[in-house]
Amino acid sequence: MLKKIIVLGGKGGVGKSTISAATAVVISDMLPNEKILLISFDMAHNLTDLFEIPIGNKLTRVMDNLWVIEPDPDVYAEEYTRDFAEKMRNLLKKMPIVGLIPQIKTFIDTTFTADSIPLALKNAMFFQKILDAEDINKQGLDFDYIVADFPPTGNMIALFDIPEDTVKVVLKYSLNFYNSIRSTVKNVSRFFKKVTRPFETQEQKEELGDEILKMLNELEERGEKISKLIHDIGSLRLVTIAEKASFEEIKRARELTSKYITLDAVHINMITPKSETCEFCQKVRTIQMKYISEIQQEFHDTMIWQSHKLQEEPVGIEGLRKFAREVYKDLRVEKILNPNQER
Repeated sequence: MLKKIIVLGGKGGVGKSTISAATAVVISDMLPNEKILLISFDMAHNLTDLFEIPIGNKLTRVMDNLWVIEPDPDVYAEEYTRDFAEKMRNLLKKMPIVGLIPQIKTFIDTTFTADSIPLALKNAMFFQKILDAEDINKQGLDFDYIVADFPPTGNMIALFDIPEDTVKVVLKYSLNFYNSIRSTVKNVSRFFKKVTRPFETQEQKEELGDEILKMLNELEERGEKISKLIHDIGSLRLVTIAEKASFEEIKRARELTSKYITLDAVHINMITPKSETCEFCQKVRTIQMKYISEIQQEFHDTMIWQSHKLQEEPVGIEGLRKFAREVYKDLRVEKILNPNQER
């Protein structure tokens, strides 16, 4: 049973993926009997580089209880929407005029395809498919924790928002396509010098409407389920660096995500270590300290973690473990999972 979805967001280039990977590794180490999934929703995948092994569109086991995936949304969307498109084509082909005029059948087959479905709808289906764990459960993996590396704020909000809007998108697309069929039927019927009705009987029309309504209801229920899941067990951690643009980004992200998910922590990453010999480093650190102070004031009611820039790149399991110690120090796993508990 899924217990927690940890979402890491923020501006690009602040180390979200590295902190996501380190978080997944440390949780896996501390909870050896639990199953952990690390997933990158960011299109700029780099988990392959971080773990130093090929990771792609299939679940890859990197530790005894940790699996990683960098899903390709087009692949998942194609797989999911293929069935949806097929159902819609079959329903539309029930219109008698389609059987009489081969051109309409060709139009349906070539126009209503997975490739033609809008990107917003594809993203919705991709996101819901992953969190609903259809493929995962088929493989007998019932994950206890998911760590999700999300894209920068704009696209992150779209992923949160899409489950609620899926039905609207599907309905609008379906109606637009249906209207294009009706228009084609009307134009062709002029050659017959009569108006050919799309359906022979009212029963056929009602049957089509019932089946489409059933599909929309299923999508709505699924969207509500995903939204509730994120709201109930979702934990947002915003990653920033001690610079103005990144600071402004997490303030905006906090505001835009508040109705979807609880903000539990802020990670201030890439802090320049103290140096007695590097004048440039001292100047950079002075500027960073100013913004760290502002971040602490702005997010005074939220857990704030700080991590210094390491001399060695945190790659591989051991490198990520080392970085996790830099981020979380000697915290217990309960505090990592629930940062604001008993603060």
